Amino acid sequence: MTSIENVHPETCGRRERKKQQTRQALHEAALELVEAQGLDHTTVEQICQAVDVSPRTFFNYFPSKAAAALDLPDTAMPPEGAEAFRRAEGDLVPALCELIGSSMDDARQRKRMKELVLRRPELMPAFAQWMGGIREQYVSLVRERASEEDAVAAVALTMAALSLIVHDGSAAGERPGAARLLEGVEMLVRSRASQLTPAAESAA
Repeated sequence: MTSIENVHPETCGRRERKKQQTRQALHEAALELVEAQGLDHTTVEQICQAVDVSPRTFFNYFPSKAAAALDLPDTAMPPEGAEAFRRAEGDLVPALCELIGSSMDDARQRKRMKELVLRRPELMPAFAQWMGGIREQYVSLVRERASEEDAVAAVALTMAALSLIVHDGSAAGERPGAARLLEGVEMLVRSRASQLTPAAESAA
């Protein structure tokens, strides 16, 4: 058996490129089939046949045909981003905006995914399930710096801001995603404060 320590870096690089090529090919095949005949009429076997791989290989890359069509990654949290969050000082939400915002900067990928879900609403459950898993990953990370309650609240606020700026079109532009996301958080906080103020004044 070959020890990992004895594997030449060039060999590792070729393997990684091969993996990326296989993943991309599976995504493209799934996307083409789903666009042409819908999710229900597309099978994992058809996708595998188009790429000439086995179903076992398919499931090494994607948990479902919907995930393959959407090209959903296992995580939206790059290791370096998670480590930067752990080292960050100060309030949780700005650091979380920095982490999540960094994944917003690939505007083309976001647009393609959104357009595909709009064209093929049957993909929405898989997308929603993926988003739920991503949310839990963020909560788990934030718990390393805060209590369970504060972690859930911080992630909920930041994800709500993400939804806000994506749906109102503010996610577009040249500014970094983190800055736009923090603006969304501030908009939500101001809106909530304005709703609570009249009630507080009337009670007084």
